[in-house]
Formats: sequence, C-alpha cells, structure tokens
Amino acid sequence: MTSTLTDDDYEGLDPVYRDALTRALEIAPREPGRGEQLDHMLERDPWEQVARFAAYCCQCDNLHLGPHQSPPCWATEADLVADPNDLEDIYGRRAAAVLRKRLLDAGLLAHEPDPITALERAKRTEEVDDAKQPSPEL
Repeated sequence: MTSTLTDDDYEGLDPVYRDALTRALEIAPREPGRGEQLDHMLERDPWEQVARFAAYCCQCDNLHLGPHQSPPCWATEADLVADPNDLEDIYGRRAAAVLRKRLLDAGLLAHEPDPITALERAKRTEEVDDAKQPSPEL
C-alpha cells in the first residue's frame, strides 16, 4: 500500500490526528479488496482524504454498523439532538454523536479506527494514572 506521507501531508496536521489516520490506513486494508481500493485512491486523492475514508471503513467494521448507519467520524454536535423524524434513531446519528462526544471528552479523536477499544484504553490509562497519584493525608 502506498500510504507514505510527504512533507506536504504532514504540514498542518495535528500529530494525534495524523496518528489515528495512519492507524486507520494500516488497519483498513485487512478487509478483502479494501487494500486495492485504498491504493487506487491514494494515486489520485490527497492522503488525508483517503485516510479519513479508511477511518470511516474501520469504524463501520468495528462498530458493526449497517449500511444506513452513521459512524462517529460523520457525526456532528447537531446530531446529539434527537431527530423528530427518526425518534428510534434507526440511522444511528444520535448514537454516533454520543460516541463521538465520548471520544472527544476522553481526549481522543472522532477518527479513531476502533472507537470502543480506544475508549477502553483511555479509561485504563486514566485508572493507572489515578493509582499513581498520592492519596491525600487526612
């Protein structure tokens, strides 16, 4: 896969964002046929655009989303408000927005390839950090 970043690709990208997108480009080709698709896209499209698509693919796979459901990388703050025309959230917009908010609140990005695993890892890290803190003396 031709996913090497050039200096132009790095310029202006937050390192954490770049890391999440790079991981998505490493994971997405595991799906049959996806590697060829991404290689073809990388020949003609900007790296960031292809990597965002890879993150979308990873999220859809890891969250077991149906073709009509939205992943967190597509969600917006407006999706946090229930849609009166979709009270059961069959399109998953509100669920995606809630997961996106959880990711952002944990200091992660909406483009994490595996959002649930990333949240679990962040929680474990937080628990370890809390355990290292000295307890206040009474």
